[in-house]
Amino acid sequence: MTSKNIENGRLAKSIGRLTGTLTLAACILASSNLLADHTDRNPNVSEVKAWDTVKVSRIPDGIYLRTQNDPDDLIWDRLPKYRTNLLPAPPVHQSVGLRFDEGSTRGKHVYFQIARSDERLYIRLHWKDASEDRATTVDTFSDGVAVQFALKDVDTSYMMGTDHENPVNIWYWRADTDKVENLAAGGYGSTTTLPQQSVKGASAYVTSDVPQKREWQVVMSRPFKSDGEYDVDFDRETIPMGFAVWQGNDSERDGNKRVTHTWILLDTSLNGSTKN
Repeated sequence: MTSKNIENGRLAKSIGRLTGTLTLAACILASSNLLADHTDRNPNVSEVKAWDTVKVSRIPDGIYLRTQNDPDDLIWDRLPKYRTNLLPAPPVHQSVGLRFDEGSTRGKHVYFQIARSDERLYIRLHWKDASEDRATTVDTFSDGVAVQFALKDVDTSYMMGTDHENPVNIWYWRADTDKVENLAAGGYGSTTTLPQQSVKGASAYVTSDVPQKREWQVVMSRPFKSDGEYDVDFDRETIPMGFAVWQGNDSERDGNKRVTHTWILLDTSLNGSTKN
């Protein structure tokens, strides 16, 4: 897929529907402390807010996961853990008005860990979810999670990119297929599957008799070096990054999701001290 193809295709679609959503986003952010669900907080992790920088951890030489994307590997107990709050995405289509049903207006915490070896970068995410939703039918929806990276600078819109000149790379895992898709977008409605599906992943749903202790765990990884025009280049000083979660039992799907409402900055360098 060439730059010209994407410019003339789906990534060049208009994002005019985003007009006016920033005001709504500001209102939601202002009330986030009131709406957030704090039941899944853990005092042993660091809270990450907008524009904070998170430094990637190094996987020591000679240490390997049991399988390439094992979400329950012991190495995760040795690496720093972070959490950030997700809020309902600003509505860019009339169908996402459903998010304002009772329960779906509350914020949600997602926990994450980011580590790299010389060859590969890993992201582990987990979040509380009392319901394991794997099926997508007419009136049921599967759970999902995504990580989004701006291919350029922080002035790129966090809402699926700005345009074909300021796109984003998205790693999207969904429970109904239990696979990770490598995507690009340059504005609302322009999401495109990339020809190089270099991102791999694995998941586990942790059950418990106590619904509040049930959770999803998902690991996604990719070779550190990029392999295409719309694959994020990790060899940069900082990379704007964001997250999204779809909770099926809240009827979340497509643009109806919970997201970080601006960028978190990822430092992938191995310079300086890192916690192993």
